[in-house]
Amino acid sequence: MKLHSCQNCWFNGLQYGALGLAVGYCARHKKILNASDDTTCGLHLRKDLTVSRAIEVSVIHKTHYTPEYIARLHDGRCYTPDVSNNEKDKEHLRKDVIADIVVDYGELGSTIESLAQLKAIPGARAELAMLSLGRGYIANCMSCGGKWTSAVHLYWWSRRRITEIPEIKVEDLRSAGATQLARQADLTSWSLMMLRLTFIDDIATYANQQDDALGTVSNLPEQAALALDSFNLRTLSKWLKKEAAPQLDARLSHLRYTELAKQLHATPVTAAVPANAE
Repeated sequence: MKLHSCQNCWFNGLQYGALGLAVGYCARHKKILNASDDTTCGLHLRKDLTVSRAIEVSVIHKTHYTPEYIARLHDGRCYTPDVSNNEKDKEHLRKDVIADIVVDYGELGSTIESLAQLKAIPGARAELAMLSLGRGYIANCMSCGGKWTSAVHLYWWSRRRITEIPEIKVEDLRSAGATQLARQADLTSWSLMMLRLTFIDDIATYANQQDDALGTVSNLPEQAALALDSFNLRTLSKWLKKEAAPQLDARLSHLRYTELAKQLHATPVTAAVPANAE
């Protein structure tokens, strides 16, 4: 996986590693990504990094690539076949229910509504889209002076799933390479579980910036990496249940969640298209 490519960017909710459709979609440039493994732009934010590190890396990345257009990784030049904003292409992409929501994201009013639609759809690809675009959503809210609680529903949805091992179906995989199919499915499940944990860690980071108790939960992805000495989905799930979940629940119980949700509904937050986290 090319870490600086479009398939590994927050703003592409349709792909991550081997998971996803054959093409991606950029929520910033509003274009179909035909060559997402080989393209990037100056707005790129890496899915595999926590928010603080992703922003640090993006500062360096944008010195090499312009935010104005999607370009090839190897030379920074724009090639017409790499992307499409043709309406016929988009209509064809919309035949996929998840892609239909992703294409509309930021176009039809509240972005949180689109994320709620993705949350309601079962399966790994819908969760991938929610987590990817959700990172941009909360980053945008914070950059506009909002509160971390604008993502409290997104947080709670992910917290409820934190120990679940995603089921990866063969139709969920856009590529398998030379890896055996069962092994690729396990690797993809692992990646999605870690992306889920990274998203939760993002929200904890924002909570820490606003002196909330949730922010005292420190670097869960790093905790998991240090605690696990082998690649095993069940071991990861057990660690999340034993170590991560209690840390989170001690700071944000279901009772506190409902209280925060009531406060949020009293003063609804609507975010625009997710902006770069600056």
